[in-house]
Amino acid sequence: MIDTKILDLAVQDLRNVLRDGLVATDIWEKAAGLSLAGYNQQPVAVALFTRITTELESSLADSSFPPLARYYLLDMEGNHTVAVVNHGALLQGILVDNKRANLGILISVAIPRMLEAVTRAQPR
Repeated sequence: MIDTKILDLAVQDLRNVLRDGLVATDIWEKAAGLSLAGYNQQPVAVALFTRITTELESSLADSSFPPLARYYLLDMEGNHTVAVVNHGALLQGILVDNKRANLGILISVAIPRMLEAVTRAQPR
């Protein structure tokens, strides 16, 4: 069983790292699309990124590319970036405001810390 207390603490840590640059985040079960923890949670984004990730994984496999590893980024209009983090059975979306969050911190600090925390929350 997934320890949602650890997920909640991980979301709080993400908020501390990215401060007011974090617009929203959700951590959800890939199979069910059920959000387990988040900040300014976005159910429509959960459904959208579950679909995109599934399609991306399928397309990579069909094209004989290596599989998706830890994350992918989308640079969006309006000075926003979305990171979709692959935690295996769980996915996470992180929406940041590029004017308020340093993308280097997102990639080198926030994502690795989320990967570690979510790993601890999942059963072995």
